[in-house]
Amino acid sequence: MGKIDVQDVKEKIFLMGITAGIFLPIRMIFVTYVTDGWLGSVGLLSIFALVFIYLTRKRKLGQLGRIFEKQMRKTIGGKIAKYIVAFSIVFLIYFGASIFFMDRGNSVYYYDKEILYTTLQDYQQLTRDNIPIEKLLGPVPLGKSFDGFAWISNVEYTLSVSLALMNDVSGGWMENLMFVVFIEQFEVLGILYFFRRRYKQPEQIKPQMAVQSP
Repeated sequence: MGKIDVQDVKEKIFLMGITAGIFLPIRMIFVTYVTDGWLGSVGLLSIFALVFIYLTRKRKLGQLGRIFEKQMRKTIGGKIAKYIVAFSIVFLIYFGASIFFMDRGNSVYYYDKEILYTTLQDYQQLTRDNIPIEKLLGPVPLGKSFDGFAWISNVEYTLSVSLALMNDVSGGWMENLMFVVFIEQFEVLGILYFFRRRYKQPEQIKPQMAVQSP
């Protein structure tokens, strides 16, 4: 087992901290004060990455730029790139499904969600004793052909109402954050592809032409 390159680990942590510390607040501020829709912030990560690359190539970032370029070359050519792709796909599925169920809770099961939300405001918690079960419409049945899979409707109903309810309690921030992470995965995959083309091969130094003596 090889020794751990402590300096390399420090550089990776440093870059992740810089990226997260700068980008996430920028996106949150942009959505809060510039546009009400999270779709309006699509592309911010790509713009941030392209600006970062441009400044790095122009040697405007000093030591930070050198660390960034070094780590990009090591990351794109190693196993880390595969892990990033795998995690991005998992996040796409998880947050995409969460957003889908949350939307169902705010549309198909809106009536039930509002009853539970009102109950939660009145009692500060939901229990079997204070939930007006008789007023709830319940899950939408799949149909007679799927009688043996009624549990799917129950799971879908529970996830939809629960996520929509939690989002209401959070003032909408839960959905906003999920949407940010969801959109970022597309950008991460796109940027990773761009980085792979840009940093896969080491920069070649152009040979200087020999000056012939007269």
